[in-house]
Amino acid sequence: MKIYSTSIINGHLEDRFGNRGSQFLNGKKASRSFQLSWDNLPKGTKSLALIFIDYDAIPVCGFSWIHWTAANIDPNIKELPENASIDMDLLQGLTSWYSKFLPNDWRLSKEEAIGYGGCAPPDKPHQYTIKLYPLSKVLDLKSGFYANELLKAMDGYILGKAKITAIY
Repeated sequence: MKIYSTSIINGHLEDRFGNRGSQFLNGKKASRSFQLSWDNLPKGTKSLALIFIDYDAIPVCGFSWIHWTAANIDPNIKELPENASIDMDLLQGLTSWYSKFLPNDWRLSKEEAIGYGGCAPPDKPHQYTIKLYPLSKVLDLKSGFYANELLKAMDGYILGKAKITAIY
């Protein structure tokens, strides 16, 4: 199994998918999601789960920043096109934009924090990790799930993992 993104050029995620872009929710959360495609899924794949995370955020805010989680992606579609977080009917989780550790003027409401929240490294370029998991079942989750709920729901049903990284 392998994943690809036409939105990653020479190891860098294009500007429009983060704070150097032009599409924002409430002037805070960059909301244009990147393109992602996959091939060679394991036999028996019933759904896909996605995690987009910034581990380089730990020294800045004290935790890994969750930028996007999605579950129950249909493995037959072969691709999430650019802006799928808004344009497609996806089951999506909360981003770190809902964290109680953010100052109140940055924190979004639970509803606003669901879906893609683009890159916004405050100190230097960060390396972002995109993970895609083929699963042997469709997960029992509701919109606005937390990343830990996704990980628990996937436990025992993961058929593999593919990942790519990009700098922003």
